[in-house]
Amino acid sequence: MPLSKLEVSIEINRPIAEVIAYVDDNINDPMWQSSILESEKKTDGSPCVGTIYHIKEKFLGRVIEQDWVVTARNPDGSQWAAKSTTGPFPMAATMSFEATQTGTLVKRTLSVDVGRFFKVATPVVAHIARRELEMDFNNLKELLEAEA
Repeated sequence: MPLSKLEVSIEINRPIAEVIAYVDDNINDPMWQSSILESEKKTDGSPCVGTIYHIKEKFLGRVIEQDWVVTARNPDGSQWAAKSTTGPFPMAATMSFEATQTGTLVKRTLSVDVGRFFKVATPVVAHIARRELEMDFNNLKELLEAEA
């Protein structure tokens, strides 16, 4: 099963608490993540281990739906991990937020096993997905820095 692990990061010139609050609010997902069509939080309360999200997204030209569950999370939201529990292929993600002198360093890791779903070579899929993640982070930076 081909697995791609992608890592992206960006520095955003906003305080860490503001960046975490924006990313935590799934209503913002379609605004900064170009592939997200809909994001619905299925459990009540603040994000924590066990929180479930239903995501409808366009991934590499196909519309897919997946449920994601938060598998780890620091109390302040500065680090979390989640994995897909439904959908056409397994995915796992981590996010971390670190205060810097000028704002917040945001890092994301995404692991995707697309072997059963896409017939193209894994390196091509990885390249396209990396470009999409980098675009998403640039969108996040522009949105949050414009609010300054």
